[in-house]
Amino acid sequence: DNNPFDATAGYRSLTYEEVLQELVKHKELLRRKDTHIRELEDYIDNLLVRVMEETPSILRVPYEPSRKAGKFTNS
Repeated sequence: DNNPFDATAGYRSLTYEEVLQELVKHKELLRRKDTHIRELEDYIDNLLVRVMEETPSILRVPYEPSRKAGKFTNS
């Protein structure tokens, strides 16, 4: 009856109010994570636009770095 893989096992001894508190806590955590994910997606989108405007060559496949002073030496 006490299967360690049972996701509900830890909640069986809680009262209804405690389960509701857990639900509210997890919903808020999920909301914050969703917001953070959205912010990261926006950041990546903006970063990609900047790369496309400033140095689109680094997006080529395969990438071939230019040999500028102090960068990418083959020693």
